[in-house]
Amino acid sequence: MSAQPPPPQAQTQPCARILLICHNVPFGRAMAAALQARSGAQLCGILAIERPVPRRQKLRRMLAFALRASFLERRVRRLETRLEQQAARAFDTAAAPPAAWPPGIKVHTSANPNAAASLAWLAARQPDLIAVTGAPVLQPEVFSLPRLGTLNMHSSILPAYRGTQAEFWQVLEQGWDSCGITVHFVDAGVDTGRIVLQQRTEAAPPLTPQMLRARNLLQALHTVPQAVAAVLDGSARPMLQGPGPRPRRSRDRTLAARAQLLRRLGYLTGPEAPAPVPQPAEDRR
Repeated sequence: MSAQPPPPQAQTQPCARILLICHNVPFGRAMAAALQARSGAQLCGILAIERPVPRRQKLRRMLAFALRASFLERRVRRLETRLEQQAARAFDTAAAPPAAWPPGIKVHTSANPNAAASLAWLAARQPDLIAVTGAPVLQPEVFSLPRLGTLNMHSSILPAYRGTQAEFWQVLEQGWDSCGITVHFVDAGVDTGRIVLQQRTEAAPPLTPQMLRARNLLQALHTVPQAVAAVLDGSARPMLQGPGPRPRRSRDRTLAARAQLLRRLGYLTGPEAPAPVPQPAEDRR
């Protein structure tokens, strides 16, 4: 009898390579740990955004604010800082974020993920998928780098409240039905890419934007790894977004709007609080 040919060898699929782009803050480290717990060795690198401000520059800013800011602006800033600190403590208590990045994972620190050095570092990792959980608007050279695309975490049920600081506008405008996390592919628009996964966050008055943000971040620690896994295993069914209001910009969050919100929540009282901010017609839902 002639020798039988050896059985065909099983084709092993190469391990997908995931990169995380996030800020160098407790939430960023918690997200890295959550992704590693779900995806293991597939998480091969972290681009941590960090923008240190020199002490002298920080002192100059503080002095300029003290000299130029109105009494109302100083009150609003103090209240917002206090609410941010309360929310940060709540997140830290619930998430127990690690003090360091996961061991064995390469970390590149940069002030700008779109910079040439950042792009070179990302390209050298040869990612199959990038997950973004906090970053400025990415250039096409960055978000088109992975073969499977780039996922972004946004803190609303899109297409509602595209743009920055969604929680602020949701609380100000009582948009509770749009509170939650959307994980979507990044495209050339602002929060307009195909939706991979959405998860609502429980929210109702008198919740502050800062505490709503903390709840969203806790939700994202589960939602983002789940969306990443779905894209990698092929079970994701991305959906096109419908039309929505214009994206909010940082400059839309004026002192008048901030004071109006704090007054509505009961933190700001007195005649110095400005009149309510009229809502643009195009943003009314």
